[in-house]
Amino acid sequence: MFLNQIVTQTLKDLEQRKKACSSSEMMLHAVAQPPPRDLLEALSARRVVDTAIGGTDTSNQPQVHLIAEVKRASPSKGLLAPHFDPVALARIYAMHGATAISVLTEPHFFLGSLQHLRAIKEVVSIPVLRKDFIVDEYQVYEARAWGADAILLICAILNNEQLKHLLHVAHDQRMHCLVEVHSAEEARRAVAAGAQIIGVNSRDLVTFRMNPYLMRELHYTIPADRVVVAESGIHSAADARRLARYDVHAMLVGESLVKSQDIPGQMRSLLEGANQSAQVKICGLRTQVHLNAATEAGADMLGLMFYEPSHRYIEPAQVKMLLEDTRFSSSPGDEQAAPDLVGVFVNKEADFINEVVEQVGLHFVQLHGNEPP
Repeated sequence: MFLNQIVTQTLKDLEQRKKACSSSEMMLHAVAQPPPRDLLEALSARRVVDTAIGGTDTSNQPQVHLIAEVKRASPSKGLLAPHFDPVALARIYAMHGATAISVLTEPHFFLGSLQHLRAIKEVVSIPVLRKDFIVDEYQVYEARAWGADAILLICAILNNEQLKHLLHVAHDQRMHCLVEVHSAEEARRAVAAGAQIIGVNSRDLVTFRMNPYLMRELHYTIPADRVVVAESGIHSAADARRLARYDVHAMLVGESLVKSQDIPGQMRSLLEGANQSAQVKICGLRTQVHLNAATEAGADMLGLMFYEPSHRYIEPAQVKMLLEDTRFSSSPGDEQAAPDLVGVFVNKEADFINEVVEQVGLHFVQLHGNEPP
């Protein structure tokens, strides 16, 4: 699996880097740096939103920030940007609404570099995050020495003791950590360790499968006083809007920006989608074509009619079969944030409704009739 390979290679690289520059020397380089920019404060602030009349407004707006990622390649997708200029890319991000910049520094699988991080830090005024597979405190000091304001910590490759220790070391360096989780168990571990910024990555780093419903599943696991960042599978305004309804503070986006022919336009589209308050439900869907079309059109919710007299009625068993083949199912390579499923019932008993909820996997129930409380 890629994750084990990456961690193994990271440990080998660390041995060589420690020979070239000892831990004590790296600590001195880290301490010599100017104070880091505050990522937590940046993501907690109310983002200034352009209004239709050309002014700005910070009131009554869902404030979802964008962490734009400088990313040349990935193990699952290969080379993303053949003509890669990390500094030019970072400048575009900073000029067009990014609140922070994430920089891949892993050299073998992502073709990243600490040199990229330093060069970017020198030309932007927003926080810069080192995104790498950090397993040793040496890498924390190294990140600070090269100019990082914050670092990524991945729960999947750290035990509880390691996670707490690395958070403590980063805190001593006045750096914040984006602690990445992929499950409810990891989310609870991150919270218990004291993580203030929690990233929910919908892509499993071992299987690379996408779980488009993960943010919804973890929504109530993470306390309201933590900053939540949505990661992976954010390619369109519709994707951003669906994730934003779970009270995320920010979205981390790399691939769809790096590959875009119009990066400023793509950034604008994502930010507008994430900060749009209206939600859309398309109801009465009966075929796979309907489900796919509504999903691709950007629907936030898909309505399924479980009222037999309606000409739009669909059998629960049929829905289950359709969902297994629909493009928003959780399958390898699926990159789309999924809409929620809403079951529409009329005068049905609670036992029947609960049975359909379990059978189909409904997220919401819509009642039309005289159902008891």
